[in-house]
Amino acid sequence: MFNYSTLQRYHDDLGLVIEKRSDIDWVCLQIEQHASQRQLSEVSLKQINNAISDIPTGRQRRLKRAKAQVLQFLYEVCDWVLPLKEEARCQDRALEWMREIQIFNDDAGRVLRGYSQQRQRFLAAPKSRSQSELAWLLVVLYIEVAPLPLNYWQAVLCSTDPITFFEGQYTLKVPHPTPIAAFANDTQPSFTRLPLPLFAYRLLQQYMLQQTQEPTKSALLKALNSALSAQPYYLVPRSEAKWQRTFQSLWHHHYQVPAELLRDISDPLRHVATLPQHFSPTLPLAIKKSLYQPIVFQRQENQDAIHSKSGKLHWPHKELIKSYRRKNNASAVIPLVPSGTQDNILPKLLFHFCESLFIEGGVKRDNLPADTVDRYSNFYKNLAPLTYQAACEPDKLALWAQQAFETLNDKDSQAWHFYQFLRSVSQQPLTDHLDLSQFEKPSLPARVDPFRLSVAQLHLVIEHLLSSSNGHALQRLFASVAALFGFYGALRRGEVLRLRVGDIRQAFNQNNHFQLTITKTAEGRTKNRQTRHVYIVMPEVAAKLVRIVIKIHAESDHAQPLLALCGESIASRASHYLYPVTQVLKGLFGTQVRFHHLRHSGVELTYLQGLHLAYEREDNHLACLLDDRAMQTMLTKQNCLARFSFWLEGRDFSEINDCLLFDVISAQFGHAHYATTRRHYLHGLERIIPLFKPHKCYYSRDELRFILDMPTGSNDISRVLAELSPQYASLPEQAKKCYRPYYSEAQLLKRIVPKQPASMLKQQWDDNEWLKIWTANAPRQWHNGQVFHLINGQAMRKLTTGELTMRSLSQAWMLLGQHQGLVLDKKQCTAMKHLGGATIAEAFISEHLARPDEPGKLDIVFNCPCNQRTLKAFQSLCHQGFLKSFNAKLTLVQNRKSLNSHKLELVKSHFARKQDTVLYNVIPVGDTSLNIILHTPFSAIIFKRPLAQYFADLLTITT
Repeated sequence: MFNYSTLQRYHDDLGLVIEKRSDIDWVCLQIEQHASQRQLSEVSLKQINNAISDIPTGRQRRLKRAKAQVLQFLYEVCDWVLPLKEEARCQDRALEWMREIQIFNDDAGRVLRGYSQQRQRFLAAPKSRSQSELAWLLVVLYIEVAPLPLNYWQAVLCSTDPITFFEGQYTLKVPHPTPIAAFANDTQPSFTRLPLPLFAYRLLQQYMLQQTQEPTKSALLKALNSALSAQPYYLVPRSEAKWQRTFQSLWHHHYQVPAELLRDISDPLRHVATLPQHFSPTLPLAIKKSLYQPIVFQRQENQDAIHSKSGKLHWPHKELIKSYRRKNNASAVIPLVPSGTQDNILPKLLFHFCESLFIEGGVKRDNLPADTVDRYSNFYKNLAPLTYQAACEPDKLALWAQQAFETLNDKDSQAWHFYQFLRSVSQQPLTDHLDLSQFEKPSLPARVDPFRLSVAQLHLVIEHLLSSSNGHALQRLFASVAALFGFYGALRRGEVLRLRVGDIRQAFNQNNHFQLTITKTAEGRTKNRQTRHVYIVMPEVAAKLVRIVIKIHAESDHAQPLLALCGESIASRASHYLYPVTQVLKGLFGTQVRFHHLRHSGVELTYLQGLHLAYEREDNHLACLLDDRAMQTMLTKQNCLARFSFWLEGRDFSEINDCLLFDVISAQFGHAHYATTRRHYLHGLERIIPLFKPHKCYYSRDELRFILDMPTGSNDISRVLAELSPQYASLPEQAKKCYRPYYSEAQLLKRIVPKQPASMLKQQWDDNEWLKIWTANAPRQWHNGQVFHLINGQAMRKLTTGELTMRSLSQAWMLLGQHQGLVLDKKQCTAMKHLGGATIAEAFISEHLARPDEPGKLDIVFNCPCNQRTLKAFQSLCHQGFLKSFNAKLTLVQNRKSLNSHKLELVKSHFARKQDTVLYNVIPVGDTSLNIILHTPFSAIIFKRPLAQYFADLLTITT
């Protein structure tokens, strides 16, 4: 279960001595017997301790040390949950690690002073061979890039192309010895990124060009000892672990890096880099057309079509495999994607899985034969059905997957093939919330799924959600606000869905500040089962949408879900508000992107805001790297202070204990430890390390010549300085000699990489822009032909003014087609005509039953003959159609001369439903007729005129 070499490497990187293999293996075997998931209970730990105590010899001491080392690895690298006392011991060991670093404080100061002297001599004569090039490069990398363990530097120097230009700067790719990135495969290894300053970039570039053989770790250590024991350092030779601690001490004091961050930059396994993004701001046409469209299921009357003649369930992926077997045949036709059913969406998911294998190939081969795909999907017969509702809810989907995995676990390779199927399921927009960590070996490092969006990219997503011509106005609004909460609030998918009206509060006199309460509700509980308060600051253009949602729920109950109509199920909300967000994310940024990545992005934004305050950086400090003015705006001191105002409480950041910053940030996201936040949500260090260093610094002319790859002593540097600084160009000749160049690396980078791609993202928004987009796409009238637009511009205005409540609107929405809307087809319009057309009237309520504060309700009235044609029309509308939810009062008005007819029996037995009332009225003269009154809960003040006009216009359409 556990790999000794992995544990050994982990301890070597920390400069610690690991216990003997036999002792480590003994402890690992005990843990394997007592724990199956990433958790060790108090009882299990006690049993392991008792087993150690039973050993009478001195081996007991070694096993206790081995146990401590294994648990430290599981806690730090594999994300195990340990008993509280054991977690506290792990944290104490981290403090001991920091104390060992402090021992080398004096040596770190000597290294820094010696480095400054050697750097000046090098820049004066960079072509000199008097010093060890390898040792000098190592010292520069240790001081300028990161204090990594020596084996990582050896891996970097042995790489063919470790330097990449990424997000406006040169970066260094550091490979992981154990793959921890979700994207890792045979062609794309797992790695992290470090920013590469221009001086180190130029030196490393020269070394890579001149490199003749790959250096070994022993050669690197020997070169380091030789160089740093000589002038100007005069340090005692030492082991690689002690050299790393020396440089860690330098970073801790010189760059003011706190202990937690020092662990981050010293251990590449604590973070994973993101891959370069390739996206277009234009949404693919197929997604644009399907956005907000209801998911189509097989109709009930066509359910038999999904079963074979033998009664077994039909699996469309088998037809797909057969078609690829016959692909050489000209008559072979690739089947279309099946629609699926609400009772079981597995056939559709399996179809997508096999389709992706045929199109994209497998992990190792580009083209897979049909027989291979058939073998990869042969587990389908052992799976229980997966309903649409269960697929929409994360807990139910995870439970189904776990039960299916346990069923297949003993069936040769089927469990592995099923795991690959689950990876495909987690890429589908409907089921992208599936967490695959429960299927990974607990002894392996936890996988990280790195991806992040900038503020401008999020705003692009919002614009697509708001500007769609599909769906209704509330659907577009709720989906957009869900994305905003996922980003600026860093909320989980379930937390967005369960957020209630009473859980959000706007800050006093702060229009763009909101406080959210994330707690247990009737629909579920938080992941850590604890309540937390989240404080959100967002741009005004986004805050307007949130305030509209709060406004339209002004009269709603506090327990009412915020992003929902009254009575709407959580599955419906997930399908209609979160699913469109996922569709847009995948359409713009790729199928690997999930709704949860909005949370990743929001966590990073909060983290950057905290570091900007801690290091007192201006908002333009990362401008070149972010290439996003909207993101830069969120990093201004005003917005950073506003984000942490709940903690600062009016004080300046310098007045508080900034050692608590990371704990405060982690608590905002529901993490008990900063390690969880750092490992899974903060990707790479290319945006973090630049904050340790000043934005601009002074350069000597020799240093500029070296960085810009100019000859030593070249006078052309004056021309370059004039181009970089207009101030220098206007100085007299004597003053130019005394001029000290003061630039940022971004300014110099333009001389090295002159052509940088321009951002395709919009950078500025008017505060009312999204509001205008949202209202522009809402229908202005209540109806258009056969379509009744319940949620239109007029209804939205009445909601915000209080004339219409969300409860009243929801009642109408629930009875008039819900998200599909009310659209009458030709058959239904004809039925309306046969019933004589509908008349809308205010319901009569006796005086003793009437409530003065309750608005009147509407009745839908039909006056029609009582015959078979009327019966057929009534059944199509009221037994099966859109009027079936309304109780009816059927009054048969019969001429006394035709009492012998069976019309009354016809009304009672065929017209009336169980909930209907039948009345009988005999008249002396006149024709027999049937009066039908359908009672609705609709407000007469709001809906009388729109519905009357709608039904009146329907008659003109059918005539």
